[in-house]
Amino acid sequence: AAVGQGLATGRAVVNAAFPQQHEPKAKVVSLDRARRRAKRNDIAVPIRGLIPGMALHFAGCCHPLPGDRIVGIVTTGKGVTIHTIDCETLESFADTPERWLDVAWSNEDDAVHVGRLNVTIANEPGNLGSLTTVIGKQGGNISNLKITNRSSDFFEIMIDIEVGDVKHLTTIIAALRANPVINSVERARG
Repeated sequence: AAVGQGLATGRAVVNAAFPQQHEPKAKVVSLDRARRRAKRNDIAVPIRGLIPGMALHFAGCCHPLPGDRIVGIVTTGKGVTIHTIDCETLESFADTPERWLDVAWSNEDDAVHVGRLNVTIANEPGNLGSLTTVIGKQGGNISNLKITNRSSDFFEIMIDIEVGDVKHLTTIIAALRANPVINSVERARG
């Protein structure tokens, strides 16, 4: 009824009915738009070695961050998707070396990027608050948090965190590992 009355979008209904389908997609950046914005703001395009005019995507499987070794995969009609060099998804492109593009992070990149962590914490009152406080104190901003598994003893959580680079994410991981309520922390890999 809410859809018919214009109170809920179709996407909201699909997300409610199929929450597992609501995974963050790759971030898309138009290379031409980024260059125009760079000229206006004096900020460079974050990736060197791109083909002019092609769309730029950051892979949602491995969440590449400045400081990671990266590679671009060219897809007709989609543009270039940036993956970390150790992303498992790259195995599916092993037989098509012509699609691989040698790219690197620009030294001038000061944009915010999203890193993904898989965290296991004890299932006790206040522990989720402790986890988010540690991330905030380290300068990270949580853009998505999903409890992927819950038992009587532990929570398994997937967290997307806005960070500056891989070093920033590593600092957050170290701070989380030092917290006694955190059982394990790993960077999610594709």
